[in-house]
Amino acid sequence: MNIFPELTALLAELGLNRAETEAYLALLELGSGPASTIAAVAGLNRITAYEALKRLSKQGFVRIRAKKNSRTRYFTPVEYPEILEKLQQKQEKISETIRKATVLKNSFEAAFIRVEAKPVVLFYEGEDGIQEVLNATLKNNAKELLSFSSAESLDSTIDTEFLKKYWLRRTKRGIPARGIMAKTEKALADFNSERNKRELRKIRFVPPEIYKFKNEIDIWDDMVGIMSLPKGAQHGILIQSRSIAESLRAVFEALWHTHPQGEQ
Repeated sequence: MNIFPELTALLAELGLNRAETEAYLALLELGSGPASTIAAVAGLNRITAYEALKRLSKQGFVRIRAKKNSRTRYFTPVEYPEILEKLQQKQEKISETIRKATVLKNSFEAAFIRVEAKPVVLFYEGEDGIQEVLNATLKNNAKELLSFSSAESLDSTIDTEFLKKYWLRRTKRGIPARGIMAKTEKALADFNSERNKRELRKIRFVPPEIYKFKNEIDIWDDMVGIMSLPKGAQHGILIQSRSIAESLRAVFEALWHTHPQGEQ
């Protein structure tokens, strides 16, 4: 039975199931009646109709009355303005709940223990694998990219044209980068202050005798990219893990603030 399509859709939006909707529409058509009559008009069995009408009564859509000296219950739909009033009351209650939830947001987040899913690890072989990892750093427009790297290893392993295009793409996307790199003649020449400014990059150089970087580690969002750069052992690893990314980010920041004099 679907003689009131728009009303049927509205009742569904209000949370009524099929039996409740059919029973309510039958009741509107009858005006009033016992469960057996309503069931017949709605095309439901009597028990299903009766249970649906009881639920409608609890929700405020239907009134139940009994005639004197009769055990038969009669059901009557409430006036439409009453339904609108109940909806407005529900809306006010939801608005108040949202207000309370907003007030408690910070407390909830502070108390909530986040359970992290297992890290996702992807492995890529060869120079193509290294390029895959570098491309991944640009996919979601990260707020910042942090890197431990080696100027010599980059130059000897990764295609120069690819690197130029990669740095250009990062710059165009407005992704700033900070890097920690061993202080060598090549590093100072390749990553000079003018170029770093143009490519949204800050570098802090560290003593090469202490920090013997051979590979590159990139950190962004909840991702870590590890690139093995030596010839013959080239591969890339992508790790998606918030806790691992946060730990490596903390190491980066500690080293960054240990060598403030080495910035360029």
